[in-house]
Amino acid sequence: MDDPPRDTHPPTPIGTLAQIVRDAFTALGRELAAWKPSTERAGFATQAMLSVALAVALAYALHLSNTWWAAISGFAVMQTSFAASAQRGVHRILGTVLGGLLGAIVGPLLGDLPWVFVPVMGVISGVSVYQALGSEAGYAWVLGAATALMVTFEAHLLGSASATASFAVLRVAEVVVGTLACVLVSGAFHMGERYWRGSAPAAAAPATPPTPPPSPAAVHAARKLLAWQSAMSIAILAALTYILKLPGFAQAMVTAIALLILPASSLAGHTRRPVVERMVQRFAGCLLAGLVSVALLPVLGDHALACMFALSLGVWCGCHVQTGKEGASYVGRQFTIAFIMVFVQDHHWSSDPVPALMRLSGILTGIVVLAVVMLAMSRLPLARQSGSAL
Repeated sequence: MDDPPRDTHPPTPIGTLAQIVRDAFTALGRELAAWKPSTERAGFATQAMLSVALAVALAYALHLSNTWWAAISGFAVMQTSFAASAQRGVHRILGTVLGGLLGAIVGPLLGDLPWVFVPVMGVISGVSVYQALGSEAGYAWVLGAATALMVTFEAHLLGSASATASFAVLRVAEVVVGTLACVLVSGAFHMGERYWRGSAPAAAAPATPPTPPPSPAAVHAARKLLAWQSAMSIAILAALTYILKLPGFAQAMVTAIALLILPASSLAGHTRRPVVERMVQRFAGCLLAGLVSVALLPVLGDHALACMFALSLGVWCGCHVQTGKEGASYVGRQFTIAFIMVFVQDHHWSSDPVPALMRLSGILTGIVVLAVVMLAMSRLPLARQSGSAL
């Protein structure tokens, strides 16, 4: 008997998206069901928790304007080793300083010229994403772009070079405070581990077979495509926010850039699916963080100790999921970032959910605009050249 004919039709974009959504929530469910703390996972989560708490305390003590930026820096810089955390901290500070300087110079010149302002924002983003995808200092490029775009955009609202420079300095101060908090906590844990373990060498990591390097032509095409997608998304976001005064531009802008910074292994093949997976996982993490946080805010009110405890617990749980092995790592990371955004207000603890919802709406706006741009560019020769079809 002949075998029945097989369905050779490729999956539709809607079907593929539904599969990605199912995979993300299934992975998160597996991670929560297999909640198994280990020494390594608990250690990383504890370091991140203390780093964020220290960053918040220092930012409040110094009366910084955007405490939550310091808190996010305290989390984002933290790595599993002190050397990696220190290197990432240097890249974050370097990128922020250079980006702030660029924004303080360019922003006041373009604030009243939207027909120049919008394309320049796109160029800054596109060039930075292209360089970040091919540089060992990619994190510095990403932070440089984020800071330059943020300062440049604020310049048209502030209306003067001095006010723009002050905003840039405060942005740098917030990042430096959060980064230093992270490095201090990571360094203290590193010294503590060395003291308790003595001088015995650490166990060597198991050797992994080398992977063949990707094709330079494919990588170059992918970098160009992702850079163009970033440039178009940021230009659209800048124009919409300039004209319609949409809230949450900073979060939308960071989202449109961060989602496109793929690992090197993803640049040799289809780039659209990895980006869509990151979109879904970012949305899932932010949605969960928003639901939990908005539910807790009215209960905790402005009680500093209760808010700090809830913040620390949320960071610990998010980091625990991030370091899991069930495929929900990016969901855990995005949950932590969104949880910090919601819980840490600008100047003091508050139960007002409006600022948090504005920031979350910015993240959603960034995802939607990037998705539209990717769909619009999917038929272009550059997209076909990079093999980006789902």
